[in-house]
Amino acid sequence: MDNKKKETYTTGLVLGIISIPCGLLIAISGWILGIIGIVLNSQKKEEFNTKTGFVLSIIGLVLSVINSIFGILFNLGYLSF
Repeated sequence: MDNKKKETYTTGLVLGIISIPCGLLIAISGWILGIIGIVLNSQKKEEFNTKTGFVLSIIGLVLSVINSIFGILFNLGYLSF
């Protein structure tokens, strides 16, 4: 058995974490950070443990998409307070 432990890829993890609040507040920044986080995590998955950063980036991207959809619906007048 190989006892090599993969280290966590910090850049992808940080982008995944930051993409969640940015996706809720400003959708375009969540889109950008989520996509960059997914790309970086998928490129480095052979060298590092990137599962957490990958999942967080996907969650941030999904929240950005939902925020964008609600923004469009509010702007078109389909939803209101």
